[in-house]
Parts: sequence; C-alpha cells; structure tokens
Amino acid sequence: MGAFPPPQGGNHYYYYYNAGPPPRNPGPPDDDRDALAREGKLDIQRPESFTGRDPRKWRTFLTQCLNLFQAKPMTFQLDNARVAFAASYLQGIAFDHYTALLRFEPQSPVLSNWQSFVNEFST
Repeated sequence: MGAFPPPQGGNHYYYYYNAGPPPRNPGPPDDDRDALAREGKLDIQRPESFTGRDPRKWRTFLTQCLNLFQAKPMTFQLDNARVAFAASYLQGIAFDHYTALLRFEPQSPVLSNWQSFVNEFST
C-alpha cells in the first residue's frame, strides 16, 4: 500500500468518504436520561423496614413504597424493579419468607410481579 499522505508529485488518488457522525452509545434516549437524572435528585422518604410481625404495618410500608414509585416512575416502571426495591426493606419473618421463595421457588411470580408480591405479603 502507498504512503499516506501521498508523496508530492505522485499519481495517487485517495477518496475520502464521510461516513457521518460516529454512532451514539447505546442507552436510554436523551429524554429518558434527563428524566432519570431529575428523579435521582428527588429526596423521597424511604420506607421503614417491614418485618411481618405486625401485619398492620404492611399498609404503611406499601403506601411508602407506592409513594416512591409514583415520584420516580422511570426508575420503577418495571415490576421486577419494584419488587426488588421493596424486598430490600424486608426483615425478620418477611425477609425469611422472601428468601425461601428465592431459594425454593425461583420462578414464582412473587419475585418479579408487583401485584403478586403485594398479594403474597398482604395475607
């Protein structure tokens, strides 16, 4: 192959093709990225841990979770993100029950579907 740039006086012809701008990094569109950045700046109260010992506290726990999901819809638009978040605030017998589901019933809808999760811990 010839030298680049071509030496002076040579009969070398080089064609340059504009391939356009470089490809963008894969990721969320700019609007989604901006919405996620705004959500990240919101300081919403996190739920108190739910142990399952006092079932009356479930409703408060659930309301606190739903409030956060409402304030950050992009972050919690998928059910599995909601379940994982709420499960991270389980303790005691509620955590033990969730852990048993993870170990012995990994395909259970309780682990990935928000309504199934709510129903499971409401009873």
